[in-house]
Amino acid sequence: MPFGLGGNWIKTEGVVVATRDTGSKQFGTWRQEYVVEVHPQGEAPFRAAIKWPFVDLPGADFWPPSNGETIGIEYDPKSHELRWDKSDPRTNLLAKTPAAEKAKQNDAFADALAGKTAVPAAASDPDTDWLNDQGGDNTHQQVPDDGKQGLSFQFDANGRPVAGQAESVVSAVASGQMRTIRGKADEVLATGTHGTAEITTAQPLGKTVRDINPNADPSRLNDPMWLFTVQVSLAGQQPFPAVFGHRVPLTKLATVAPGVTLAVAVDMADPHNTVAIDWDRSPIS
Repeated sequence: MPFGLGGNWIKTEGVVVATRDTGSKQFGTWRQEYVVEVHPQGEAPFRAAIKWPFVDLPGADFWPPSNGETIGIEYDPKSHELRWDKSDPRTNLLAKTPAAEKAKQNDAFADALAGKTAVPAAASDPDTDWLNDQGGDNTHQQVPDDGKQGLSFQFDANGRPVAGQAESVVSAVASGQMRTIRGKADEVLATGTHGTAEITTAQPLGKTVRDINPNADPSRLNDPMWLFTVQVSLAGQQPFPAVFGHRVPLTKLATVAPGVTLAVAVDMADPHNTVAIDWDRSPIS
């Protein structure tokens, strides 16, 4: 069934396991091919290759996924052939950026070109965490350090994120509105206060450790970065919400889901945002 024609296509999700370049950048034929592990409901997982889209999805609209990222996919249950889910904003640039957001970006661009906006302030501390607490107990403001507009993040009375907030942060990171930088998870694990955290939401950011810190431990470079919101429990304290970006080892991807409990360490100087996951001890059964 070439080019994804025919077949009984079923929507599901898959994890990108490996990527390779094909074609030639010199001659303009460069593209990529992906190995995707598919987890169909009620069926055994399987792996299949899928190429950079030219027919199923216009190449200009394609947002290439990273290794370890969970994406929408369609598969034929008989042949196990794969094709891209054109409605998935994780791989479709047009779906990723709604028309209203594009119009807002266009207006801001025009204002900047006409001199109507001030020059953004330079970053004062390059090691500032990219998710900074600027609110009260249940309101946290993501303020990037490059002058770009931040996003408010709110939790309800039960410590769960208000609908749509996590998606907004993921979109901001993907579009460049919010900058990601190196974190300090190892330092927090060594010096922070240890406890547990129950995942309330977890979403891939479309980046790997390599994208943020190419000089990191080589064994971690392909680990995807995810956005977590959690309910943290520390000895002697009331549980509290937190939001932070963190790597997920490829071997742990299948275990990341709402309701899962993790072993964590918290920097008590910034407990709502500076949380490190101890993957050697997580998840906690």
